[in-house]
Amino acid sequence: AGGLFNTTINGTGWVAVTTHGTPVLLDAAQMPTYADGQSAVCWSTSLHVGVNRTMKAGALIGRGSGEAMQLAFQGQGFVLVQASEGAPVVQAS
Repeated sequence: AGGLFNTTINGTGWVAVTTHGTPVLLDAAQMPTYADGQSAVCWSTSLHVGVNRTMKAGALIGRGSGEAMQLAFQGQGFVLVQASEGAPVVQAS
């Protein structure tokens, strides 16, 4: 949902998380951490989460990253991101 809707899970036991591609675990305690809302899969509830706007002049001429807004994470905890935002689209020839 692009970070717009979240579910908090707590208690004991296991949780299964699926991703597109091999996920990467980022340590947000080392420095502020940023992720695209479509790539962020889950994160620690102890983190402060905000929005970082990254719109630059280069984006207007097609030289930007394509991500005008990212989720910003700060504090002690982790962020799990997926390497891909979805399955590749294959066109029939």
